[in-house]
Amino acid sequence: MADAVPRCTLPQNQKGGAMVRTSARLNGHVGHQRLALYASAALVIQSVVLLAVIIRYYFFWNDSSALVGVDFTVFWSAAKVAIDHGAPAVFSPQWMSPLEATLRPLATVAPWPYPPTFLAVVLPLGVLSFRAAFGFYVVLSLSAYALAIWRLAKGLDVAAKLALASFPGVAICIYTGQNSLITIAAAGGALALLASNPILAGACVAVLAIKPQLGVLFPLALICGRHWKALFASGLCAAAFVAASVALLGSAVWAAFASYLPEFNRLAVVHGGHLWGATPTVYASARLLGLSVGGAYAVHALIAVPAVAAMSYLWIVRARFELRASALCIATLLVQPYLVYYDLAWLILPIVFLMRDAKARKLNRAEWLVLGVAWLMPAEGIFAVLTDVPLQFAPVALVALMVVVMRRHIAHAAGTMANIRSRP
Repeated sequence: MADAVPRCTLPQNQKGGAMVRTSARLNGHVGHQRLALYASAALVIQSVVLLAVIIRYYFFWNDSSALVGVDFTVFWSAAKVAIDHGAPAVFSPQWMSPLEATLRPLATVAPWPYPPTFLAVVLPLGVLSFRAAFGFYVVLSLSAYALAIWRLAKGLDVAAKLALASFPGVAICIYTGQNSLITIAAAGGALALLASNPILAGACVAVLAIKPQLGVLFPLALICGRHWKALFASGLCAAAFVAASVALLGSAVWAAFASYLPEFNRLAVVHGGHLWGATPTVYASARLLGLSVGGAYAVHALIAVPAVAAMSYLWIVRARFELRASALCIATLLVQPYLVYYDLAWLILPIVFLMRDAKARKLNRAEWLVLGVAWLMPAEGIFAVLTDVPLQFAPVALVALMVVVMRRHIAHAAGTMANIRSRP
């Protein structure tokens, strides 16, 4: 009688398929839980360490502690010198060095290598005390950065957002007091608004005039992608930005800046010496290996030119936007012969765009591994500097990221062609 009772069974192949799907869901859930846990731990550790150093220096007035915002001393000093002695004086060690020395007694003084557009931005900070100016600067730049990344991360799950929130590049930018959070906000804002508001996107591109080398590929991308409104707006806004700096600071500061650039190139790039260990570029790596200036530039070009060509191709053929945006940010970093470890905070942009692209085509394990390595690069960069070990792995990680982007586009194009050929 028992044999007469019907049993609801699945064929063997359907059983196996159901088990695989169930296992995949479980593994994905476990993977997301682990990602959320690790990201939360990283965020807490970074926050506690950074807050402890800030409190020790700024609230207990312990000048022997590490100075959080050490590079901001250059920005603040330049603002004070420009107000007191005129804008061209910021390129003179006679005025800059004594003021910086009062703020960073444990570090060497640094020159002002930025264009007058950035000087115009930081000029109001010169009326504040250093501590007040730094606090205002951090809040403003961090808010702009958070707004841009929040806009780009819409639709991602909680684990992915935690991974972005715990990205070590942010803590490093705050620690050094650099302007990378502002340039990331400008680049991210431009890419986020390109489709919906090209005029405002162009205005965001123009903000990169505070550090023009990071905006050098945006016009090329806009031309290749035929985004004429954004291109026109970026040029118009950049010209207005420069004109405003002339009106505020005078034209002499631009002449002083142009005169100083060759000297800065000689000191930081051609004869960088110890700076090469903090410079995560192909050029710097080649110089550390003993190549001449010409040889290092040749090796650098072997990586930079294909990166720019790949980026241009993706914008010309209108690849998935996430892949185009990722390629633009990656190529922007690869094309630089001079780049400092804190600029690697820009890696947050290709990371978030590739996470978004996973919705169109899942990332495989190798691709997740590349993203994980890229996530670590700002921390690896500052670790190499602090330990005086000149090993910057960022160029390798950037090339790997570009390979991931191109592979995903090629796979998508091949799939599209296969679908077309299969149609009757």
